[in-house]
Amino acid sequence: MASRTISIVGQGGIQTDFDLDTLADPEVADVIPDMLVDYSAECKDWTMIAGEHWRCGRIQRAEELLARGLQFFAGGQQRHQDPGALVNLHAQLAHLYLSIARTAPKAVLQHAKYDKLDPSRKTKEQYYGDAAVNLNRADEVFRTSSTSADEEPVSVVMGKVILNLARGQPGAAQPLVERLLLRQPNNVIALAAQARLQFARRAHESALATYQRLLALDPEMSPDPRIGLGLCAYVLGDKGRARTAWERALERDPASWVALLLLGLSALNAARDPAAPAEERLKHETEGVTFTQRAFKLNNQSSAAAIAMASVTALAGQIERAAKLAERAVQFADNKRHSVLANAERGRLGFIAGDVADAGTFIAAARGEDPTGVDMMAELTLGQIAIKSGNLREALNFVEQTAKKLAGRATPLEFTVMHASLLAYAHPGMPPDELARNRATARTMLGELHAAVGAAVTDEDFAKLRGVAEDADVFVELARLWQDESLEKAVAAYQTAVRIKSDAELADTETETQGRKPDYPAIRMAGNLGTLYALQGESEAAGRQFQESLQKIATDESKDAEVLKTVLAYNLGRAFEDGSDGVRATQWFRDVLRRHPEHFESKVRLATLDAGAGLNVDAHKKLKECLQADESNLVLRSVYTHFLIQIGSFKEALAFTSQTLRHERNDVYTYCALGWLHFQLGRDAKSGADVADRPKQYLRSAEAYERALNIDPKCAVAAQGLAIALAEDTLSTKPAGNAADDAKNKARLAGQALGVFSRIKDSLVDGGAVNVNIGHCYFARGEEERAIEAYGAALNAFKGRNVSVLLYLARAWYSFANRESNFSAMNQALGYCQKAMHIQPSDRAILYNIAMIQQKAAEMLFGLEPSKRTLDELHVATKQAQQAVDTFRALAADKSGALPYDADLADQRARYGEGLLRRAPEQLERQETYESEAKARVEEARKLRAEEQARIQAAEAARRAEIEAKAAELAEQRRKAREEAAAWQEQMAALAAEEDVRKAERLEQRKRKKEPGDDDGAGGDEKPKRKRAGGGGGRRKKNRAKSEASDDDDEAPLGDSDEDEARESGDEVQKADKARKRLAQLRKSRRKHEDPDEGEDADAGKRASAKFKSKAYIEDSDDDDDDYDAGVAGDAGKADEDGQNGHGEGATNDDGMDGVEDNGASDDE
Repeated sequence: MASRTISIVGQGGIQTDFDLDTLADPEVADVIPDMLVDYSAECKDWTMIAGEHWRCGRIQRAEELLARGLQFFAGGQQRHQDPGALVNLHAQLAHLYLSIARTAPKAVLQHAKYDKLDPSRKTKEQYYGDAAVNLNRADEVFRTSSTSADEEPVSVVMGKVILNLARGQPGAAQPLVERLLLRQPNNVIALAAQARLQFARRAHESALATYQRLLALDPEMSPDPRIGLGLCAYVLGDKGRARTAWERALERDPASWVALLLLGLSALNAARDPAAPAEERLKHETEGVTFTQRAFKLNNQSSAAAIAMASVTALAGQIERAAKLAERAVQFADNKRHSVLANAERGRLGFIAGDVADAGTFIAAARGEDPTGVDMMAELTLGQIAIKSGNLREALNFVEQTAKKLAGRATPLEFTVMHASLLAYAHPGMPPDELARNRATARTMLGELHAAVGAAVTDEDFAKLRGVAEDADVFVELARLWQDESLEKAVAAYQTAVRIKSDAELADTETETQGRKPDYPAIRMAGNLGTLYALQGESEAAGRQFQESLQKIATDESKDAEVLKTVLAYNLGRAFEDGSDGVRATQWFRDVLRRHPEHFESKVRLATLDAGAGLNVDAHKKLKECLQADESNLVLRSVYTHFLIQIGSFKEALAFTSQTLRHERNDVYTYCALGWLHFQLGRDAKSGADVADRPKQYLRSAEAYERALNIDPKCAVAAQGLAIALAEDTLSTKPAGNAADDAKNKARLAGQALGVFSRIKDSLVDGGAVNVNIGHCYFARGEEERAIEAYGAALNAFKGRNVSVLLYLARAWYSFANRESNFSAMNQALGYCQKAMHIQPSDRAILYNIAMIQQKAAEMLFGLEPSKRTLDELHVATKQAQQAVDTFRALAADKSGALPYDADLADQRARYGEGLLRRAPEQLERQETYESEAKARVEEARKLRAEEQARIQAAEAARRAEIEAKAAELAEQRRKAREEAAAWQEQMAALAAEEDVRKAERLEQRKRKKEPGDDDGAGGDEKPKRKRAGGGGGRRKKNRAKSEASDDDDEAPLGDSDEDEARESGDEVQKADKARKRLAQLRKSRRKHEDPDEGEDADAGKRASAKFKSKAYIEDSDDDDDDYDAGVAGDAGKADEDGQNGHGEGATNDDGMDGVEDNGASDDE
């Protein structure tokens, strides 16, 4: 073990040795400051002993010793000031304060409930202030010491860096670190500060490189660079590398709470990874909690560890302990982010504990720490506090403000659910249009969430939904929002809610099999889904849903179960009733009445079933019993009114409905019933008194509808009643005019009523009646096509079984057929009448209408021109006319009682039909003649057209043959031209080859001439004569510029030396090569522009032209050679006479030898 004894040498050489371990003794510690002053000890002794106190945790002793040292080295008592010692002591004292600040609270909460601190305890900022004072004093002393700024102690610089980083001022720390690294590039503390600054600027790659450099410089340094290296790797996405770095740091220092905390937080984050399996997430959760607990035990003043532990503890249900941890995190927060998170968590825990006021204090603090930021935990808690306090509008305002801050960013699902729920609520004083907009927005938001839940398949998908997919109430709210807009979407949302409840119930069943009570909310939810099925018209699905719910509580005898059984049994009976299963419906209603005789709703439904079965007496009796039990029930009174109307007791129904107003003066349904009854009584008036009272009835009907609209301006039934009164002009007091004016007035009123009907059509669930009225209006205006469309829509609404609508359609088609003389339309009218007859076979009025349509169809066809009808149609019409005669005869002979038609008129129609049938043979013959003639004309036209087509095709074939012949001839001409051109090119190539051979021979001759010439020339007797013989060479050179054909005229030897002859020979060869290349280019250009189709004449003309030009150039050359003698000229002329394309030149050499030199060039050259 190393010695811990130090020696202090005083003035005069006095030396005192003591062990540092003895500093723990208070008596020794009290003596040390005086001894250091008496010995005038050096600064290093003061700092060493203060450092020992600091290391051993005796902070107060270290602070007192440093303060005494500052006093000592400041001077006085005949002692000079020591600037160096003062700087070092101030720097050490500043570092001491900075170290204390790391464990000091950020703030001491005066309203803390669980983690109460000493109010007199100094905060971080106070220690930061003390450190700043000492660093400033160290700066002042250093500036007065006349020392260069580059020599500023590292301890002072690093103190400033640490202080700025602790206060969250990285911009002020950055230049200090850079200057220090310029002085000491390998200062590990400065490099650690630089890495931290790089990490704060999100330069994670640079920070990682710096930490790696630190590790290379000092693998054993503290703090461990592996912690920072792991942080960088984690942020960069390499989480495995990060965990490895932290694990190595933990191996090196098992007491490193930072490494433990980071390992715990990384494990907790991994436990929230939706892609990981459930078992793996549970493993990470356990590991994370273990590491975090160990870290918090080592440093219970770490805000990060406290926040993590508070969250984990709250999940375990230990709210008070979690709140204490959150308060600890609030008071010891290291930075603004930790402060926001801690305050938000403490506010959430306070809300869970039910202390809204306490929670509000911490939520306000969280929002105040970062006014521009958004902490979702704080915002959600604030909204929940407002909701719990009953300030729903205030909660909506808070949430919408947060939504504006989150614009363009991803919104948490929990916040979306809260926002949508607040939007869907009808806040007091909110205008209806604003509520409608809010609910539409809520539907959209929850609809997107519902779509996400529906698309979730894997565990990862459900984990991303963070439990929202398991909240059935969210989708119940969505179903409620859709119920009035779209039953289909409401059913889909309720199905999701029921499925969530069923899954949860199944999970509970697997874990607990005995003593488990039924989930009544889930059963009610399933019953509501069945009700939605019933509203949607799916009675079978509704019945199954009700039966399944009943089975779940069949053995439960509790009060809640009995209530549910009654409701579900009644709804099941209604489902069977809607499904036309009256027997089973009756059984269930009677079952309910057996258990609860006071349940009048079941008795009312039994009465309705009896009335439908024709048992009006039994139905009347049951309804009377119900009225005696509850006379003021408006639903019951409405059912009884409907029953009286159904049995035709309009006056009794009117009296009863008037009495209903005594119980409720503002019931819309009662006023609508009154309006309808008054109108029907006025329209069906038969007696004189009733007819006289008709205007009053119409007026009272309009007044009742108007009162209903005053109560509910959106009442479509009342609006329809007034529109009917308008269309039928029942309120007019003007006397009837002529028929034309009445028709115009009726059409005008129908148009006005049509506007009302069109507006209310979409607001009625059953649009059959309003579509019938729309059809009536169109029919009154003479627009039969539109009337047919409206009646068709009404028939679809009544499922094709309404006789009245079928007859309306027949009437519209009948009118349209008469107007357009359209036999097909008349058949449509007949078809609808026949359908009505099938539904009501005993209705003779319909039979009369069928016969009328059949007779009218025959009459219409007999009146048409043959071109507008067919023989088949005449046969059909004749057959139908015969049927009509038989029908009218039978109707006229019917004496069974009151008839809905005039028998005499039926007899007249029968006689009229017989007259039509007598005209039938004539019409048939006329039609046959017309169609045979028309058929003959068509055949003749078809024959002529076929002949014309044959002629056109023959002409087209001839034209194509001619074109093909011309094309073949042209192709043959072009082929011949291409062959001639190829032959010409071969000839030119052969001539060029021959010319090359001749030139090569001439060059060889020159060489042979040159050798004897050199030998003879040694004597030099004939040189002047040779010069004269070559005297014309200059002119021939000039002539060669005019024509390439004369480029060999000056090829006689002119020089006196071998070098000149060789040069001249080489020049001649080069000129010959250039001439051949130039000639080849000219020929290529000429072939490019020549048309191969011009034939042989054109080629011959071009060759003649080329030959003529070549001769012309040759003649010009001969004229210029006037220095030649007669022998030479004679030889040239002889060469021309012999047909050569050049000229021969003969000369006698001085040696007496004859030399022949051919300087001619071929025409092709």
